[in-house]
Amino acid sequence: MRHSNSVRRPSLANSKINTDKTASLSIGDSLRKAKTNLIFSRMLIAILIVLAVTVAFVAVYLGYAKPIWDYLTEAVT
Repeated sequence: MRHSNSVRRPSLANSKINTDKTASLSIGDSLRKAKTNLIFSRMLIAILIVLAVTVAFVAVYLGYAKPIWDYLTEAVT
């Protein structure tokens, strides 16, 4: 007989995922942690893309990219 406070776990699935030696996380906890990590990594990638576009724009605007552009156009013609 099952107690009212017991948690039903699938018999064929591994319901405990160990991320380190001291913690034993359930599937839901692991998914929540992965979702949080995914959100942070996507935000970091978005910030890096915006930073790269800004650096490229500033390099073109200030003229630092002109030697590279001249080299590429001479190589093509």
